Amino acid sequence: VKNIREGTVSDWNSTCPEGKNVKEFDRILEVNGVRGSSVELAKALGSGTEGPMVLSLQRPEERVVTLQRPGEIGVVLNYKKLGSKAPWITKISAGLLTRWNEDTPEQAVGIHDRIRAVNGTTGAPEELMAGIKDAAETLELTVLH
Repeated sequence: VKNIREGTVSDWNSTCPEGKNVKEFDRILEVNGVRGSSVELAKALGSGTEGPMVLSLQRPEERVVTLQRPGEIGVVLNYKKLGSKAPWITKISAGLLTRWNEDTPEQAVGIHDRIRAVNGTTGAPEELMAGIKDAAETLELTVLH
């Protein structure tokens, strides 16, 4: 979920039970019993089916990853220039992040996780990427897992 505009979801959020609201960065897993790729889920969301819509969502867990440089991070990040709120991990290879995942498996991060802040600073994806590149010693990543 990128953002919540006026409409069905914002109406739901204003009347739903505590903890059942839809939030930015929630992952849609299923729409009316349909699971699939993001394209298939978007098609199911826009199908115009009569009656209630049932969504299965996954709320990401925020994790703070602290990496000590020097060393390669060992991660490939991606984002879309238009519309992305946070870069996401597309590949993890040998490096500081792999070592973090091995040393702290209960706080491990993975493919599709999103970087929300770098050294405590949030911003546009380009700013976060620059912050990662420019971090000299300690690199603290706030990650949505």
